Amino acid sequence: MAEKLLSKTRKLVKYLSNAIQDTGCDEEASLSIYIHLQKAASVLMNQQIKNETKCKEDDNKRVSNLSSGLVAPPQVWYRITYSSNMVVPENSNVVEQIIPIINFAVVQNQKLRIGGMLFCDVVDGRVIQVLEGERATVQALYSKIDKDKRHTDVRVLKEETVRERKYQSWGMQFAQSEADWETVVEIIRHERQKGLAREKGVTDFGTLSDDDDEPVSAVQTLGSLSGCSEEKQKASSS
Repeated sequence: MAEKLLSKTRKLVKYLSNAIQDTGCDEEASLSIYIHLQKAASVLMNQQIKNETKCKEDDNKRVSNLSSGLVAPPQVWYRITYSSNMVVPENSNVVEQIIPIINFAVVQNQKLRIGGMLFCDVVDGRVIQVLEGERATVQALYSKIDKDKRHTDVRVLKEETVRERKYQSWGMQFAQSEADWETVVEIIRHERQKGLAREKGVTDFGTLSDDDDEPVSAVQTLGSLSGCSEEKQKASSS
């Protein structure tokens, strides 16, 4: 049954490859196709993680449940969303670079009691990641990520303090829930509109169109997250 479905999937991919070239798509249609294909890529990468991990799925569930059971009484959680670009050597590809990182994060983030999700564009290596946990722990992890030479252009997009966790188990996974993809699409829309604003010479983001979706109002660059931004500012000014 699974093989038959995979055979149909291969035929569908072949059809899409031809149809995309022959069909004139507007902006909205292009974005929709792009997101659906990236969703498929995320499913495949999540499956690859499951296949490569040394722990059985039941063991992972038991670890997650145990970690959840250790959560202290209701408290305030810290959540950040950042973006970056993977550095991909000429003899490699995006998937080969990102899979080991996620494999490590699945285990390490459980120990740190950090949850979240990661979107990775399998074509150009664009990354959008959400980290959630205790403030000091998340900021310490982000500080390491910021200095990691495996990616560039690391930018914090959003910072939140919440009372309810969005990610109910510790660890890391590729974007898969509807909420994950809403986050990804919202950021992509915002940045595409921001690029359009620059092209039109528009400085007021809200004046692009009254019909545009509400931009990501909470997006902001943090001035002193773990001291990383301050260090960069000092370096650039010196």
